[in-house]
Amino acid sequence: MLADPNTWPDQQPAPSDWRCRWRLFRNRLLADSKFQRWAARTPLIRRIASRKAVELHHLTAGFVYTQTLTAVVQSNLLAVLQGRIESTKSVAAMCGLTTPAAHTLLTAAQALDLTEEVSRGYWMVGELGASVLGNPAVQDMVKHHAVLYRDLADPLALLRHRDSTGLRDYWSYVPGGNNPDDGHREYSQLMSSSLALISDHILETYPLGDYRGLVDVAGGTGHFARMVKKRYPDIDAMVLDLPEVVSEAKRQFPQTDIRFVATDMFRSPLPPDTECFSLVRVLHDHDDEPVVALLTRLHSALKPGGHLLIAEPMAGTAGAEPIGDTYFSFYLWAMGSGRPRTAKELKAMCLAAGFSGIREFKTPIPALTRILVAEKAATIV
Repeated sequence: MLADPNTWPDQQPAPSDWRCRWRLFRNRLLADSKFQRWAARTPLIRRIASRKAVELHHLTAGFVYTQTLTAVVQSNLLAVLQGRIESTKSVAAMCGLTTPAAHTLLTAAQALDLTEEVSRGYWMVGELGASVLGNPAVQDMVKHHAVLYRDLADPLALLRHRDSTGLRDYWSYVPGGNNPDDGHREYSQLMSSSLALISDHILETYPLGDYRGLVDVAGGTGHFARMVKKRYPDIDAMVLDLPEVVSEAKRQFPQTDIRFVATDMFRSPLPPDTECFSLVRVLHDHDDEPVVALLTRLHSALKPGGHLLIAEPMAGTAGAEPIGDTYFSFYLWAMGSGRPRTAKELKAMCLAAGFSGIREFKTPIPALTRILVAEKAATIV
């Protein structure tokens, strides 16, 4: 379960706090229709008002943008345009659309930088579209988001009742889920493809060349472990995950030097005297109490001087607040387990579990993942 919000420390601002008084005044002003009309007519202020109006419209229209991307993926539009220029009529034929429908999609996608009209009626992939083509995980996530969007059709109902959602059933490890046996293959594929986006960032930021062994906890079908072995062939890599996931991993990779071990990370024995455990996008999927319990178990299983590598997107990341604080907040709420945490919260949990020497290592794209490394003290005083 999540920690009871009533137990969280309050930080009630003082009545004399000028920042709060200023913000209350600012909000009254911005909500005043007379001020809005004045701002729209006044030079300098008008530019600010216009930008804020666009930002507000983006909030109201955001679902249409995401559904435009969904239509691009479902129609295979980017693959149709990859490496060539096609006419609207040609695109329509290859995507199974009428010409007016294709023009609507192409024009909408162009505004999102997914496509680009190079001359009237002729199209190619846009800059952001090229990035999508270069990251297959993006397309997997877009397809998977159909489940999330169904849960978000009534967001207030979701906030009031998170016990029965599509995402809870989709992710097999969530308590109370109802994922059929063949669902493990689908979510394992999603986890593997999405890890491709961040594995390089993790290993570039925190090299593992000094370790003889790594145990990747909840490591799925072993994508991160394979990336580790590719860079460090001599490292002894082990992956722990649920029995059904391990079975899928062994089916996909019958010839591998990675050891897969069926384990319930919250209950099963963990490998003792481990040199390094890794948790890649694991903790934010679980509530506070089991997270602290898991960290405590990992601390006990580490050898003195061993390390725990934590890599995941975190709340409060400067410049990426909507990712950690909005997207993942609602996603994990709909999933029925976990919450995005700040680096400060994760460090506090590690300290509570007995770790020391907790350090953050800066990744190239912190919006995708941030890294904390916690150490078990070499000697116990």
